[in-house]
Amino acid sequence: MGVWELTALGVEPLDESVYRTLLQNPDLTRADLLAALGLEAAELCLSLKRLERQGMIHLDAGGEPSPVDPGIGIEQLAERRLRALQEQQLEVLSTSQSFVLRATRGRGRTTDRSQVEPLEGAEAVHERVEELAFFARREILVTQPSWMPAHEHLTGTREADLRCLRRGVALRVLAHRTALRDSVPAGHLRELADHGTEFRLLDGSFDRIAVFDRETALIQTTADATAGQALLVRQDVLVHALHGFFERCWSQASDALPCLRPGTEHEELDELHLKVLQVMACTDKDEAGARELGISVRTYRARIARLLQHLNASTRFQAALLARDKGWI
Repeated sequence: MGVWELTALGVEPLDESVYRTLLQNPDLTRADLLAALGLEAAELCLSLKRLERQGMIHLDAGGEPSPVDPGIGIEQLAERRLRALQEQQLEVLSTSQSFVLRATRGRGRTTDRSQVEPLEGAEAVHERVEELAFFARREILVTQPSWMPAHEHLTGTREADLRCLRRGVALRVLAHRTALRDSVPAGHLRELADHGTEFRLLDGSFDRIAVFDRETALIQTTADATAGQALLVRQDVLVHALHGFFERCWSQASDALPCLRPGTEHEELDELHLKVLQVMACTDKDEAGARELGISVRTYRARIARLLQHLNASTRFQAALLARDKGWI
């Protein structure tokens, strides 16, 4: 065939050849496959087992294969591959964070404290997060891992979270799915979503990260949290790397709004929502859009979050395209 299209999904060329052959003729038996592809019996056996594990074929009681519809099998394979890549990214970040922490706290030369500063004590960590949130002007990006206590708010306290939103600071949160199982954090996340915070959900293990205005970042691993420690980073390259990692995870995470507000996907859009949609499609800045509509930035962002949920869109650009298809703009 020359070009193997499924290698990016973790499918070996031989397995793709077997799968394609089965798709072309689903009635082929093992004997037919051996003859058609010129394979050894052991080689074909291993290939069929791999394809079965990947959900691309079914093997009956006699070991005879039948292909799974590509619309189902390939889509599921792609989702599993994306989850695996996401977990690898999280592992890479966690490893790099641990290295920086050890290098900074170890003996001998250390990074300039003005660039990378260890924080000792839970109270010191809490106070620094509140301080950074208080002085944030544009954007705060936060990850909320599964090990964060239910009472731990994103920027220190509930009041601090809401104060940021009232000032027009954009707040985006990547939360672990388990955060929605407890009524305390889920209730707070729901309240923040009503005020314009954007939420997405992640699986797997990851550390606590907070990036303030793309200038300063706070990193806290599970071990650090237990010991009441964290690392404050101002070094441009490290902050840029953490910001880029957050954006990559954000692009792969699932929308949290259907889970935070289930059952609202069929609500009709009111006149203000439609006006927000029209302004959003032709305005880059939230401040300018809110000013044009005569509403607060917080209300403007909350309306956009509801629009994304209503349209089942993951980005504003996608929402605008879907709205245009519906003739709303």
